[in-house]
Amino acid sequence: MLYFDACTHKPQISIPVVTKDTTIKTDTTIITTDTTIVDIMDTSVCFQRDVLPVFIASCAKSGCHDAATQKKGYNLTSYSHIIAKGLVAGNSSASKLYTDCVSGKMPQSPTPKLDSTQLSFMKRWINMGAHNDTDCIVNCDTTKFTFANAIVPILKSYCYSCHATAPAASSGGGIILDNYNSVLAQAQNGNLMGDLQHLTGHHAMPLGGSKLSDCKITQFRKWIDAGALNN
Repeated sequence: MLYFDACTHKPQISIPVVTKDTTIKTDTTIITTDTTIVDIMDTSVCFQRDVLPVFIASCAKSGCHDAATQKKGYNLTSYSHIIAKGLVAGNSSASKLYTDCVSGKMPQSPTPKLDSTQLSFMKRWINMGAHNDTDCIVNCDTTKFTFANAIVPILKSYCYSCHATAPAASSGGGIILDNYNSVLAQAQNGNLMGDLQHLTGHHAMPLGGSKLSDCKITQFRKWIDAGALNN
């Protein structure tokens, strides 16, 4: 407020002054008239945690886009290779890597198509600028280890591209992990934990990707120790 004294014999008059940055507060809402535009980072998607595993599991496979094959010039095994071709940072609709996936052209059968969550991660990451985010918050809780809510989502993200029913014969060694009974069999014979922990004499999984976080492996161990229930 600005105050002006007209004279010593007249009452003081208060004149409100409206500035560019005026904020009106109510009980539940804050409305600002400041015209400044602020970029809000979408911290719910992170390259190393959410996007790279999609490329590794569904695209960077032998005969497709791994380092050895590089079909049509695409090597999708690492950040530097992923951004080298078919990607326009900030524009998912102009990025062939994304448009081929959202149209269903890629991945090719028998690898399962990307689901809505995987496509959303890819789209948001590209539109954010396709940065190499490495300081990802781990979205994992070892107190949650039911089959439906903990085990299946991990298998879907990291294993289905090779071990779903359709591709298992050609790229998954005949091991199927997209139904409870098949997963239970692998849990009971010790191969599931041996592979995930990269133990000697087992196949390090996920194939071609980084070892699962300690938290995710703990979720598998707790699920098995609790009886490997279909819960």
